[in-house]
Formats: sequence, structure tokens, C-alpha cells
Amino acid sequence: MSVAALALTPQAAVAAPVVAAGSTYSVYLDRDNSNAAFYGIAAFDGISELGAWEFLPITVSESETDLGNGRSLISIQLRANGDFFPIADESGYYGIGTFGDGLDLLRSVFLYDARVSFLDSNNKLVTDSGNLVDNVGQSAPWDGFFPTADGIFHSASLGGLGILGINFDFFVSEEPVSVPEPAGVLLTGLGLMAMLATRRRRRH
Repeated sequence: MSVAALALTPQAAVAAPVVAAGSTYSVYLDRDNSNAAFYGIAAFDGISELGAWEFLPITVSESETDLGNGRSLISIQLRANGDFFPIADESGYYGIGTFGDGLDLLRSVFLYDARVSFLDSNNKLVTDSGNLVDNVGQSAPWDGFFPTADGIFHSASLGGLGILGINFDFFVSEEPVSVPEPAGVLLTGLGLMAMLATRRRRRH
């Protein structure tokens, strides 16, 4: 009787999820010429949810991808059927977890790249924020906020570019990773409150 030897191919381990499935998080958007900011609460479940910003329908969805070697990509995608920033040269303001509902992380991870991409109607890149991780309040380990519970980011000159998509991409690792210098402007705490108060006064 002959016996054949079978070589078993090792199977790659699938990383455990980083974000708790079904947990909620907040999305904040604003612009210089809006009457009110967009503030939405979404569930991290991979299902598109519909909201509206001053009659502009917005869908919010998310995904998590295992990149291997203990690294993962957490992505939140916003899509609209009109320009998020329609007035030429106006600035945009944005955050995840603003006012207290950050991503619910199941384990300790280190945020090493955090960027926002602004896309056109064909999902082609118009511009991006660069890596903002050094302006995140707590990234090592990450607490799930971008930048903090009481802060937002600001990007100038987004208006009139035909931006119909916004991606928030968070690259995390089980081990610390060195990162380059930041490339964005951060508004936190009293700075955020002062900015919001100034905009409210201007509208009256």
C-alpha cells in the first residue's frame, strides 16, 4: 500500500476586528457659508445610512480592511449628489467623534496615518489633508476620536472644486509606527467653541 504525503499550506490568520460592529460614532462637517453644521450619528455596520445637510442628501458608510502584519484600515465614506462646499474658496471643517461619540475600539491599536480625501463625482482625488496623526489628541494608543471629542480639523480653499465624496481613512497597527510631520490645522477646545460662536454671530 502506498502512502501519499500531503503538504498542508498554512492559512493566513484573519485579524480580529478593531471597531465594534454595530457601535455608533458621530460625523461632523461644516463650511464657511452654511447655516448649520452637519452632525450625524451612524452605526459601524457596513450599511449605508442616509442623512441631509441643508437639503443635500448624504450617505455615510464604513469598512474595515485587514492589511496584514497587525495593521488595519478603518475607512468612513461620505457621498453626496452635489458639492459639499459649493461656494468658491470656502473652508471646510470636519471631525469624527466630535462632541463625544468616537469609534468604539475593541483592542489597543496605534494610529499611524489619518487622512481625509476629497473626491469628485467619479471618486477621483481632488485634494487631501495629508497625514494628520500628529494632531490627533490620543493616537498611541488611539482612543477613536479624530482629532478629539471637543476638536475639529480645518482645511482651506475646498469650495467650488466639485467635491462630492469625502473619505476618512485611519491606518492602525498593533505596534507603534513612526510617522511624518503633520500637514493640517487643528481647532480644539476653546478654539472650536470660539469659531462656532463667531459663525453664529455672523449669521444673525
